[in-house]
Amino acid sequence: MAQDLRSPGDFTVKSDGSLVTKADPELERWLRPLLLEALPGSAIWGEELGWSEPGPEGLWMIDPVDGTSNYAFGSPLWGVSVALFRHGHLELGAVAMPDFQELYLARRGAGATLNGEPMASIPPGEIQPFEIVSHNDGLPQRYPNEIFPGKVRYTGCIVFDGVYVATQRFRGLIDDKCKLYDVAAVVTICRELGADVRYADGSEFIEADLLANRRIGKPYVIFPLGSSFRMSPEARFPEQNP
Repeated sequence: MAQDLRSPGDFTVKSDGSLVTKADPELERWLRPLLLEALPGSAIWGEELGWSEPGPEGLWMIDPVDGTSNYAFGSPLWGVSVALFRHGHLELGAVAMPDFQELYLARRGAGATLNGEPMASIPPGEIQPFEIVSHNDGLPQRYPNEIFPGKVRYTGCIVFDGVYVATQRFRGLIDDKCKLYDVAAVVTICRELGADVRYADGSEFIEADLLANRRIGKPYVIFPLGSSFRMSPEARFPEQNP
């Protein structure tokens, strides 16, 4: 559907400066009734059509087109992301990368698959200087006193970065700008492959604390287990600094 609706250059600019295309709300409108039918008693938080409190059977999180700028200008680096928060944790995660014909699925405690095939675990250990680590735009400039591991890449699509961590084409990612719905699916997938998902200062990443319609609030990482990288505890998201 997203590929059929795609018309490069056909977009509008939202009040926050980000782009929105015809596909963004259309995909979310299509997904919402399907998800509610699949799990009666659930609720939905979507990027385009709004936030909701979790229902008694959980909360679906939808990013209908992650990497909208890439999508709008004809890049293949975009994806569709759906996750389920249920019983106090992220339970399901799905990411479709249509231009690559890749579908990633994960269920808590049951592993992760790529196009139906089980995925290999992420090898533990330190991130080497020659290995690639995804950053979001401007992160090194916001934290000029921090020394980040690996070679920096920025793609403009957190779900692309996340599935590249899952497949170890990237060694890890660090981000400080997303809301939970942006990253919930890739967190679920990468956890099932043994990734260390935590805040960059070493504190625990607890998704139940992030269900409000706001940014996550400070840098977090999806890194291999055994990475010793830590940012200083004072390195919080700039908007939340006193």
